[in-house]
Amino acid sequence: MSSSNKLKPPKWGLIFALIVIGSLFVISLFAVLDSLLGEQEKLNAYGYTWLAFAAFNLFLFLIRKDLVSLSFLLINLTIASSYLSDYKGIFIIIPLIILYLFYFYLLYVNHRLNANYRQLLELAAHPVEDTDDGFTSRPLPAGKITLSTEELSAFARFLKKHYIAFPCAEKDNVIFTIKDHRRFWFGRPDELKDSYVAIDLKGNMTVNISRKDYQKYREEYSFEGLCLSLGTVFKRFFEFFHLGQAQKILEILSEENSDEITLN
Repeated sequence: MSSSNKLKPPKWGLIFALIVIGSLFVISLFAVLDSLLGEQEKLNAYGYTWLAFAAFNLFLFLIRKDLVSLSFLLINLTIASSYLSDYKGIFIIIPLIILYLFYFYLLYVNHRLNANYRQLLELAAHPVEDTDDGFTSRPLPAGKITLSTEELSAFARFLKKHYIAFPCAEKDNVIFTIKDHRRFWFGRPDELKDSYVAIDLKGNMTVNISRKDYQKYREEYSFEGLCLSLGTVFKRFFEFFHLGQAQKILEILSEENSDEITLN
């Protein structure tokens, strides 16, 4: 995926440091338990430790609504039950394998979601140079496209299938929410917290970029310019889809160098 030049880079150093510190903590904890406790006490201590990890992932799931946290919660509970009830062998291995496969699938999906999410924000900012005004907390009209209800539904299914945007059909329009993976899986669009492009049945487009997403940019670009540009991105995506060139949308989102991104 692209190396963004208008978005702030992800905090990979902090993420890596947290993973290393967490891993060292777990290894050290189990090493201490292994040296201090007898066999049965050790098994019980391992079980309660995994229960504590499960409780932590439950807390993460409740505040983030993140399926990765939920899958890790189930993994922790499965391992804890193995230690606390002596329920080992194939009966514990099979569910663990299934849960780990589900976990790695979610990591793949989350990677796709985050990559497309950042690329859409980058595409919106690509033609915008004006930095005169900052964030404005209101959606803006962004033009009109000509489409049928069937085309709008098909376009929505395509974007959802390829983890590009999360469509939510309402009575008079479809809201295409642009989210990172943490907010993709649950709930309806939150017009106060999410960036979105809404297209009504007459083809009128309304665009909003959330404060959280606006703060990801390196500079305070024109909010109106960003919204209009994001509307143009979706308009061009729909044109590609309408012309049977949906593959071009995926190619644009997978550009290696964001400086070379065009919507022509």
